[in-house]
Amino acid sequence: MKIVKRIVIVLLVIVLLGGIGGFFYFKNKFMGAGPNELTLSNLGEPFDFVWGSSKFNGKEEPNAFMFVPVTIPGVDRTFHMQFDTGAPSTVLFYETVQSINEKYGDIFQLDTIDNQLLVTDVSMKVGTVHLEANKIFFRGRSNKIDWSDSTSIIKIGSIGSDFMEKHPLVMDYKNQKITLAESVPADIEEKADFLPFTFDGRKVFLSAKLNNEPASLWYDSGSSAFELIVEESTFLELAKPGAERETFVGNSWGKGVTVHNIASNGVFEFGSVSVPLTYVTYMEWPNKLQAFIIKASNIGGDLGGMTGNKLFLGKTLVLDAPNLRYTVIE
Repeated sequence: MKIVKRIVIVLLVIVLLGGIGGFFYFKNKFMGAGPNELTLSNLGEPFDFVWGSSKFNGKEEPNAFMFVPVTIPGVDRTFHMQFDTGAPSTVLFYETVQSINEKYGDIFQLDTIDNQLLVTDVSMKVGTVHLEANKIFFRGRSNKIDWSDSTSIIKIGSIGSDFMEKHPLVMDYKNQKITLAESVPADIEEKADFLPFTFDGRKVFLSAKLNNEPASLWYDSGSSAFELIVEESTFLELAKPGAERETFVGNSWGKGVTVHNIASNGVFEFGSVSVPLTYVTYMEWPNKLQAFIIKASNIGGDLGGMTGNKLFLGKTLVLDAPNLRYTVIE
């Protein structure tokens, strides 16, 4: 498929230009999905998710993060994990796991494999879904749990795209509900206008149209604050004539990133559903290879970029990974 050819071309270019270091950066960023360790059951029941807010350029973004509730056998408190389809694997935070073990007594079994600390024989409930895993790795940073605070959301990790690899996922943004199903619900199957997507390395690339031109969109539910992130030339192409760009410094994994936003009058077409593109974003990545990969991933002529939840607010997004198809429903 086109996206596979595109990835192969970029990989060859990076190996030629950047050598082994470039190869491993690319492999971890785009193709770094290890074995799926999850076993999921009790499917088909919707469960709620909640939004987390954040500030960007002094403005409050109420839909910055998606969090799903998590319960653990033997623990009398509900936790949350970020729902992040941009991450190929589900991960946990060491500090919060350590806090739970200190309070409740070795709820999580820790082990070391190939010099990596991880949790083995995991059992928990994500919303209504029963999740078991042979092992889950630690990734990211957090703080020890303040057990005296009974109201705050306690984040213990992220649910990755391994959660949806073997089952259709229904994301009802309007009602803030997620359903992981054995098959696409009959009412959706009957009326849906399905389009193809690719899932290489457990990364979701949606095929759509933008201004009547083919567009490949890397969908990342962990990136909610912006409608569409693109490289610079596409940013200029999609800018509304006469619009002034807004520039500020954001944060990416602890590093400052210069962010440019500008108004756009673009229109996405997801089958029969049209969604306006009101503004577009370009970021000056501190890692030049990262910027090069985003630009080079557009090889093939499609308008390409990264999108998150903002385009789909008020709608339903169905990702049927086993059949490599998706649909957007009003």
